[in-house]
Amino acid sequence: MNAIEQDYDNDFDLDTSWIQKEQRIQNIQNNHIREPMDSIHAVFIYINQNNYIDKISREFVTLTQNQQGTGSLIPYNILLKLIQNKKIKTSTSKYQFSNAFSFIIDFDTQQIQPFSNTNTENLENNSFFKEISVTQDINIPSSVFIFHNINTIYFLYKEVLFEKHNITLKSILKPTIKQSNGEPDKKLKKYNTKKVRIFDKNDINNQYKQKVKNKQTRKRRI
Repeated sequence: MNAIEQDYDNDFDLDTSWIQKEQRIQNIQNNHIREPMDSIHAVFIYINQNNYIDKISREFVTLTQNQQGTGSLIPYNILLKLIQNKKIKTSTSKYQFSNAFSFIIDFDTQQIQPFSNTNTENLENNSFFKEISVTQDINIPSSVFIFHNINTIYFLYKEVLFEKHNITLKSILKPTIKQSNGEPDKKLKKYNTKKVRIFDKNDINNQYKQKVKNKQTRKRRI
């Protein structure tokens, strides 16, 4: 096989999915039916004590089709596992799950044009960004294929500092045992108290000289 034939065979390995997507967009009037999603984009946002974003991670979560066939869902057990696995720790803190939000555009094709003409003042009534509960399955409604890459689930984690445990220092001195009336127990042996004398340097030198002088005097007497 020559180089030209080899290059020709490699052409069959090219990803042509984008061509199919472009064709569907051009014929969107004939592809207006909403379709269930197989996976959805998940974004994990970590916010520190100062309300700044420390880290953002992303991944695709595989979805399960619901029993009605009208959409997809993230099962509750998979959801809990996902949230737990995305927790992170530092040497001084940990990031705990806080909230979850979804951004899903689920209207029909005929609604796209009217929505594009919506005034910014009326966007709040058509917001697709909503807080969602994580105490049950997360339902993902079907949507037109052009919005599948836009639909996203956001998971927020907030930083919690570790508690500092105060260490109580114990005194090396033995405590005095007292009676119930608050007075020291006389039956106990008294602790010996060491006495410390402080001498002036000149006094010490004078005492030393005096001792030497006394020794010399005694030798002469002998």
